[in-house]
Amino acid sequence: MKPETEHIFKKACRTIERINSCRQHMIPDFCANIKEVIVIASSSRGGSSLFSEILRHSPELLHFKGEINPFLTLAGLSYPHSGRAGDLLDAQDVGPHNAAKLLRFEREMALDVALMGEVNLGEDIILSRFIHDLRWRLGVQWPEIDFDPGVITTEVKKVLAELCRQHGWQAGSFKDPQLFHTLFLRNIRQKYKGVNPYYYDLRPDLLQRYCPDAKKDSNSPSSCIIEEPPFVPIVPRPNVSAQMAKTKPLIFKTPSNVYRLNFLKKAFPNAKFRILHLVRNPEDSINGLIDGWRYNGFFSHEFPRKLNISGYSDKFPLWGKSWWKYDLPPDWQEWINRPLEYVCGFQWRSAHQAILDYTEQNQTDFLRVKFEDVVGPISTRRQVFSRIAQWLGITGDEIIKAAVADDLPPIMATTTMPPLKRRWFEKTAIIRPVLTDPQMEILSTAARLGYKLDEEINA
Repeated sequence: MKPETEHIFKKACRTIERINSCRQHMIPDFCANIKEVIVIASSSRGGSSLFSEILRHSPELLHFKGEINPFLTLAGLSYPHSGRAGDLLDAQDVGPHNAAKLLRFEREMALDVALMGEVNLGEDIILSRFIHDLRWRLGVQWPEIDFDPGVITTEVKKVLAELCRQHGWQAGSFKDPQLFHTLFLRNIRQKYKGVNPYYYDLRPDLLQRYCPDAKKDSNSPSSCIIEEPPFVPIVPRPNVSAQMAKTKPLIFKTPSNVYRLNFLKKAFPNAKFRILHLVRNPEDSINGLIDGWRYNGFFSHEFPRKLNISGYSDKFPLWGKSWWKYDLPPDWQEWINRPLEYVCGFQWRSAHQAILDYTEQNQTDFLRVKFEDVVGPISTRRQVFSRIAQWLGITGDEIIKAAVADDLPPIMATTTMPPLKRRWFEKTAIIRPVLTDPQMEILSTAARLGYKLDEEINA
């Protein structure tokens, strides 16, 4: 990390600590109190964002407002501060030498944990908590900007009043996070010009209508990445009690967690540890990764002038020589001079091999789900989410209703179109050699996941 980036990072950590001191509700001994942990394990661009959003509809599951990467980064448990190669964390990292880091990680989780349910923003304590949560998000999204707490509070109240006055919201309600965040960012930009709403996971039509002066930027939003873009539009949620922590499963969704399974299992010493293995065929996943590397988001790590990834570094010379995207497998250095499609194949294979190795070497309860079924015919969706609900031990009515909705919205996507079957055919010429290269081990890994690709690849 460059000295100037390290300076920004340390300043941001201090800012977040001040914000956290105002976020009063926190479960004591959070990690020890959690009795069940469910990890959604997948590769990047494997459909985990849409999948986890469906599961968020259940009031029987605890979750976080976004991914856990910012918590680990603030705690010094992500690369390079972890001292580990890439995103790897092992059981050994849950030890006395990391006591302060682990305490910070636990506190961040305890302050962010939530569950499905409506709240009344007309209650001062609920509104105050939501404002502090927004301040926290802005702090990890834009670490170089010093946000005035008074400005944030004023603009939140202004937007809520506007939504009641012009958009038919009832006082205290929160009907549409997309609309709220678009209007909130529109207002914030009046004072903080560096805030660009195009780095958020927001509908383009809303941005064009309410933020017409904003322009899409392909570069990283900051030299210091704490939350990776596209940024999360959060929703106010009910508080989680210690009793809920002891009785409701906590569900994680972050692709990089595939390299942290031993770490997470040990970090929650009293929890039953289970894995929801979400798989997607390598053709579509690799295609999605290629599109994401070329998209104005998913920046994860900066390696100044170290990358020489053809199809990426040469295509985007201003930032493609420095910014790695998505997860960082432990042996990433061996791939900084390879073509983009091979880097993407490496990321897909590495993630699923890590999951397969863990489940085969440990007596862990796991359920494997195909993303193709998650977005398949309604009857298939109903069947797969009924099976998931049974495995989770929840009623499942809410998640089944969300899963069979007529239009599953794109989430963390590079296009507004829903997932299309065989979209990878547009890149057949570059993806097919990756799939068939025996050294890449794509076909053998796919076979371990239950995919037979030979006929489709050679079609």
